[in-house]
Amino acid sequence: MKHLLLVFFTLIGTLSYSQSTYTSSNHASGAYSQQMTTVTLGVNAFNFDTTGANLIWNYAALGKDFWGNKSTITAAASGYQAPFITQCILGGGGFTCLIKWNGLTNMGILDLDSMNAVVVTLYDVMTMAKKTNGHLVGTVKGLRIKDSTGIAVPLVSEYSDYDTILNFPLTYQDSGKSYGAWGYDLNTIGQNIQYKVTYDRKYTVEGWGKLITPHATYNNTLKVKTTLDQVDSVNFLGTKFGIPRNIVEYTWYDAAFGLPVMKAEGIEVLGFTTINTVSYIDNVYVGTEEKEFAQFNLFPNPSTDNITITNNGNSKINSYKIMDIQGRFVQQNRFSKSISVANLESGTYLIQLFSDNEIVGVEKFVKE
Repeated sequence: MKHLLLVFFTLIGTLSYSQSTYTSSNHASGAYSQQMTTVTLGVNAFNFDTTGANLIWNYAALGKDFWGNKSTITAAASGYQAPFITQCILGGGGFTCLIKWNGLTNMGILDLDSMNAVVVTLYDVMTMAKKTNGHLVGTVKGLRIKDSTGIAVPLVSEYSDYDTILNFPLTYQDSGKSYGAWGYDLNTIGQNIQYKVTYDRKYTVEGWGKLITPHATYNNTLKVKTTLDQVDSVNFLGTKFGIPRNIVEYTWYDAAFGLPVMKAEGIEVLGFTTINTVSYIDNVYVGTEEKEFAQFNLFPNPSTDNITITNNGNSKINSYKIMDIQGRFVQQNRFSKSISVANLESGTYLIQLFSDNEIVGVEKFVKE
């Protein structure tokens, strides 16, 4: 009888904590958005490497630096359909160009607000993808870049090698690999630059279990590790050079959400991974903290030389730190109302405002 009871409770435990499966129907399609908190300070104090079955990943002590949204969008509303069709027609595609577009993509995934591409800054970087029952495949890259007159021009590039981002369904110990390549010749907008990105993608579903963040507990998640062995190649004014990077991403998927509920991103150097940013779902920040951070105004934005910060609240600002979108601190000093950003490269930045050692404000700005 004791043996029967042992088997019974073992089965109950197995059923209560069975591993998750993440299917194509669970993943976002079209217009979808999740409110996220991103943190950069102190993330290296946490271990993101733990793998295995029926684990508990406890990141309840993660902080919060700034807020935003992770989102997908319908292909037609992405802003890149018209440029793609125009470019296709000019290339001799004719009336089949819309058919080609619809065959390549049914959703857009916002990658970055801006990206430093060595000699130029790319804005609104988006992966146009095709989601089916079995795969999520990146097929077209859309972005905006400023031409020689300073006007932001939308550009599209069909991948020369389509990138299989995920295979569905995702279950524990699944794995996959792909090769992706896309690029632009910017001579068409007055920039003597050719830019190309190539990478080998590998992913492994290396764990399942409970994920705890500062604002929620997800009882049944899948943890996916993705590595991108990437090279950014640039031909600038006839000079060719390449910048290799080994990018590491840890993502936690919950079947109730269309995009990862948490993501940790970093780089690998000589076999050692450094996490730079972590983002997680945060649907509770609207309230006291938002009102506190809303007491500051920053202008002009975008800026070329100086930014001015006005304090409409009671917090006394002593110092500031500026970080880039990779989470690296690029400037810090004692606070003054007017701050020079002339030495920063073009791109998107965050400025953290401190009262003694406490963050009392975070503002986002663009350096042109």
